[in-house]
Amino acid sequence: MPSLSIRCTLKILALYPGLNPAFDEVAYALPPLIAHGCQVRVITSQVSALKSSELGNTFEDFGGVEIYRSYADPWKMIALDPASTAEVQRLVAEFQPDLFLVNSPHCLPLLRLLRRHHWLPAVLRLESADPLTLVRRRNYLGFPPLGRVVGRGYWNRYAREVEAIMVNDPPDLHHLVRLGRPDCPVYYAAHCAQQPAGVALAASRDMGQMIYIGSLIRHKNCDAWLRNVPVILEQTPTERFTVIGRGPFQHVLDTLKQRYGARIEHITGVTRVEALQRLSGAGFAYTEATTGWGFLCDAWSTNTPVLCPQSTFGVVPGWTGMMPQTPAALAKTVRRLYDDPDYYQTLQQGGATRYQSEHVAEVVARQYLQILREVAAAGGRAA
Repeated sequence: MPSLSIRCTLKILALYPGLNPAFDEVAYALPPLIAHGCQVRVITSQVSALKSSELGNTFEDFGGVEIYRSYADPWKMIALDPASTAEVQRLVAEFQPDLFLVNSPHCLPLLRLLRRHHWLPAVLRLESADPLTLVRRRNYLGFPPLGRVVGRGYWNRYAREVEAIMVNDPPDLHHLVRLGRPDCPVYYAAHCAQQPAGVALAASRDMGQMIYIGSLIRHKNCDAWLRNVPVILEQTPTERFTVIGRGPFQHVLDTLKQRYGARIEHITGVTRVEALQRLSGAGFAYTEATTGWGFLCDAWSTNTPVLCPQSTFGVVPGWTGMMPQTPAALAKTVRRLYDDPDYYQTLQQGGATRYQSEHVAEVVARQYLQILREVAAAGGRAA
């Protein structure tokens, strides 16, 4: 991979609701910016949202990126805890940034406050432009057509608050012009899933193990496990399903455990290094999610075939993933993993190729840097 040749002197102030490189792969997009002339300071919280309940240090130097965990948790960050926010204002004034990189709508209240004294261009990063991912289910009563209307309203509100939006969902690539506004263009950057340096992957695989690592939330479509996990455990050689994560859809996992007992293994959380090690030792990965792609990228980076029937992440069936659409096709596809070594190895090769070409930190950093340079050069509207 050729190195990034563009030199840049931008000072970037990034806002994350929770960021810890031990758990959050998106953090790895930032250090390459340092290597090419930028300065990056992060304001975040000590708890990494749903990925871990462990507290991070209040300060961390991550490859030259200054991470200040000024808030105790994401909720205090959203509520603008007075004591913590006063410290943040001091850090911003000291840093004198050129622009803001806002990594969640949850950080917009803090952005509004900071721009009262430091009006600077801001880029908002969203995983997807899909309206249903922008609004909580209870806010549209579980009725998707209403959710799309409400979600588009959220999108328009966000576009009025920032100078550009960055999305990470490949299907959005075809709609960037339509999604953008004259005063708020929309850009695409790939999801960053760089492996930490020195990760020792498993020396062998437990082919009887199917694994999922991620939050147990609505966007992960956990309800579909109740339909498809029984097919896999009862009609294929798969011996058990390991789930690593936590969230409000714990009841789905509890139902499966009542039916299958020890064949369902649950771990509430692990570090990113351990997650990669566990993935590399499993027979295959499984997710029913339509959005949220860190798990897919991690599977690809560890040469682990991934079963992802509902994914919209540009998966090529039979090359970068398995996408059976019926119970019969699901059972047949999983059995093929065990019966056809060439099929298994092709899925490994396809995933590894996708990972190296699109999702390593150097590639994503190029995209980040180009977007941030364009937004900084354009300047944007004044508050």
